[in-house]
Amino acid sequence: MAMSGSQQHQQITPPQRFTNSPLTPPSTDEKEKEKAFKQASRVIAHFKARELGKGIDHLPWTEFQLVRGEYREIERRLEQDMVLLGYVKHKLRYDYFAETYRLAVRMPLSLHERFCHLVEREIERQLTSIRCESGSAATFAQKVCELRSTSVFFPSISKSKHDPDSSFQHRDAKYPGVIIEVSYSQKRKSLRRLAEDYLLDSNANIQVVVGLDIEYGEPKKGLRKATLSVWRTHIADGQELKVVQEIKDEVFSTLEHCCLFSTSNKYYLQAFRDDQGNPTGHSGLRLQLVDFAPKSLQQGVEAREISITNTQLCQYLADAEDMVKRRKDGVDDLLPPGVRKRQRSETPPEAMTSDTEAWYARQEEKDAERAEQDDLDYRIHESYIY
Repeated sequence: MAMSGSQQHQQITPPQRFTNSPLTPPSTDEKEKEKAFKQASRVIAHFKARELGKGIDHLPWTEFQLVRGEYREIERRLEQDMVLLGYVKHKLRYDYFAETYRLAVRMPLSLHERFCHLVEREIERQLTSIRCESGSAATFAQKVCELRSTSVFFPSISKSKHDPDSSFQHRDAKYPGVIIEVSYSQKRKSLRRLAEDYLLDSNANIQVVVGLDIEYGEPKKGLRKATLSVWRTHIADGQELKVVQEIKDEVFSTLEHCCLFSTSNKYYLQAFRDDQGNPTGHSGLRLQLVDFAPKSLQQGVEAREISITNTQLCQYLADAEDMVKRRKDGVDDLLPPGVRKRQRSETPPEAMTSDTEAWYARQEEKDAERAEQDDLDYRIHESYIY
């Protein structure tokens, strides 16, 4: 016997999962995320622009202030674009400060890269010299590797992630022993935070963070000062691990730089080159060989110093600045008269690999199933309510 519409309605039993909380249309969640995570779309757009090399101010350090959960939302969106995800993972250099939800995208310039390379090369030269000796120092140095900007993660402690300008790591260690960061005006404010993340989140396994602060672009008269900072850890009263600065000379107010000690309202930089581009009386960069590994790997290692003088630092920076100038005004040969360039052949769009195609197919299937289920759940819920 046919049942009336009201009888049919009374016999509808909603699934158990709808008896506790009402549903909303599937699209609402995405709209709410867009409202809550305003910076996520900007970050993704910035990543895409970097990938294409378009529409980007060539700043070496660009920051985005996120909110709780927004970094995970950015990761989720990246997972939906395999090509962009690959670019971000393997090509882009960026930092995420988990404690403050701040994301910074790096774009090293030629001045930055050349100067950092020369500092790295001198450290590596001195390590090579020690490796050629005999004894515990040589054995230790033979296990120290230059890792350049290899990403540093702290999975068991924090979600922070950093791509240092340079790093040196002992083969038997989990983290680099020495980190080098080259900064400009934009990044200068973050140097202290970077040092704290590296040193504290690694539980002091990272021994030293070196900050080299320079100006970018062509050196200008009266604006050629360059400074050096060195951060280490110290256990205060045998109980509290703190970050301390080894070199102290010139004092900057916190209001200007927002880069604080945990125990002070000032932080310090020491100039190795003055405003006119002349070397100062700075002692230069001085590291100990054992700085390149955690304390448990330092036992019995003979003392050796790795040092770069103030004069050397100034020479390296002058070399980098000269290279930048030469790139702008250097020799640029023209083609001989009458020689024309051959027309470029058309390149077909890059075909997706079978693995990529399979991944996209699975994602499309999952999205379709999810949308269908959400729509069915919503219609059943509506029928149950009304």
